[in-house]
Amino acid sequence: MTNYKEIKGFKVQSLSADPVPAVAGWTAGGNYPSSEPGSAGAGTLTAALGTAPPGYSANSYEYDGTSWTAGGSMSQPRGQAQSNMTGTQTAALIVGGRYTPAPTFGLNLTEEYGGTSWTSGGNYPQELRNANNMGTQTAAVNAGGNSANPSVATNSTNHYDGSSWTSATNNSTARFSTALFGIQTAGVMAGGFDKNPGSNVYHDATEEYNGSSWTSGGNLPAANNNAAASGTLTAGIFFGGSQPSTPGVVGTTLAYNGTSWTSLPATLSAARSGHGSARSGTQTATLAWTGSTPPATNSTEEYIDNSPYAGATAFNIGQVFYNTTSKEFKYTAAGAGSWASGNNINTARQQGAGAGTFTAGIIFGGEDPSANTGATEEFDGTSYTSSPNSMSTARRFLGAAGTQTAALAIMGEATPGNTGASEEYDGSSWTAGGTNPTAVGGLAGAGLQTAAIAFGGSGPGVLSFTYNGSSFSPAPSLNTARYRLGGSGSQTAALAFGGNTPPGTAVSAATEEYDGSSWTSSGNLNTARQFIGYAGQAPQSAALAFGGGPNTTASSNATEEYDGSTWTSVANLPTAKRSVLGGGTIGNTFSAGGGTPSIVATTDEWTGEGAATIKTVTTS
Repeated sequence: MTNYKEIKGFKVQSLSADPVPAVAGWTAGGNYPSSEPGSAGAGTLTAALGTAPPGYSANSYEYDGTSWTAGGSMSQPRGQAQSNMTGTQTAALIVGGRYTPAPTFGLNLTEEYGGTSWTSGGNYPQELRNANNMGTQTAAVNAGGNSANPSVATNSTNHYDGSSWTSATNNSTARFSTALFGIQTAGVMAGGFDKNPGSNVYHDATEEYNGSSWTSGGNLPAANNNAAASGTLTAGIFFGGSQPSTPGVVGTTLAYNGTSWTSLPATLSAARSGHGSARSGTQTATLAWTGSTPPATNSTEEYIDNSPYAGATAFNIGQVFYNTTSKEFKYTAAGAGSWASGNNINTARQQGAGAGTFTAGIIFGGEDPSANTGATEEFDGTSYTSSPNSMSTARRFLGAAGTQTAALAIMGEATPGNTGASEEYDGSSWTAGGTNPTAVGGLAGAGLQTAAIAFGGSGPGVLSFTYNGSSFSPAPSLNTARYRLGGSGSQTAALAFGGNTPPGTAVSAATEEYDGSSWTSSGNLNTARQFIGYAGQAPQSAALAFGGGPNTTASSNATEEYDGSTWTSVANLPTAKRSVLGGGTIGNTFSAGGGTPSIVATTDEWTGEGAATIKTVTTS
């Protein structure tokens, strides 16, 4: 292969045939410190947390994308906890498990991890092992588990708010060792296990949770117990587990689209059950470790879909190559993608913030036609519902992080001047969060309510701060100072792009990636702009930028996708807008309100591309 000059970030390659499409797959990662099944898991592909093994242990370990290192120890040793954990590496929650000799059955102890140490949380209403958790440290759901008697499963559902558990509507089928994924208001339970006198019962049922009730989803292709999963309600991944028939322990990998399951071509290298997993991972980036293969294993496997979005069939959108057989220049290009009009928001506004997913989103703050506002609205994929409670401090040009039920409003421009205060939303009301000593407006945010990063903005220097759920700490600065920028990702894998550079006369196209320790420059936006709309959660390599403007008065309809190195122009917004609010992922995004330049209540909804295609460049 010969490399020619670089074009749009890609080397032109000379190939005898078109490149083989990328196939998502599992690859070996760093070995776990022990080899017993039952490890609880939380976090993402590059920032995971594992606990429990060997045996009944209080140990926990952290994964950085390459290797495991020792983390803080729990106060209570526990086993049979592989599904009992949720959250992130720096904001995790574990409940239940088993410890012998006393108690002999299960535990009701809840513990929380803050990145260095474990602290006690509110006790669960009953002793429980092989429990099933999803959500965040401050907005979790536990459904099912093995309770009261080792041969009896439960269908009880309880919510955790960061301090205590409260009962919720039970799921339909009593079972334990299920796979749960999603958030408190939009999650999925699949598979699991129960016992009848003299027999074992494996389940194939899928149930979907909306925060208040369970409904039936598409069944698994085969009954499965002790599998692992991660993702969202509409983009989940399910892997490994055990089945009642041959071959027993499996390495199969399935994807869920909110309706049905699809078998993926990739399988775990080592079939396993009772394994740990990155519970906050995505459909395209997750992690599996330990488990029973059998025998027990300490291997770790990483799952990566190198496509910029699920379902793509060609790799590296924008890659240019010369086919020496056909003697043609070709490049890989994204499918069409499209915007469609959605229902209006209740309060017309611009310069606010949003978080969450397409089916469980939230918008708050901004500027309405008369003044700054603290009004809050929740989005369910179809319409917006106004919360009866607004932020205590109306503000615009603020940063945002979190989910619909655990959102964080970060600083911003209040009246008069910028504020350093944050506020936290729990699904019904706002409460005061930590206050940063430096008041900043025009910033961007990423991550979770308890593990966020804020960057850029109008303040002294090139700003960046992390938030741990109670206080702010300085973080490494951006390379390019800017405000009114876009941002996405997580606390340890954030993306900053666009904005206005000091002294306020230049609009930037610069993009920077944060890896938890430093910012690195990446490929520029095709259209430099400020007041930019954005969406994208983990992974860092899948973001969407839309709208904005080249100056303080004009608006843009440009939409671009980021694939980890390059921005690609896709379908434009129907109407040029700036300072829009919204959230979601590269595949499903809501864009609410904005300025045209008048402040509007209209919304647009983005549906991501289908498969990438190879196109031919006609030359003379």
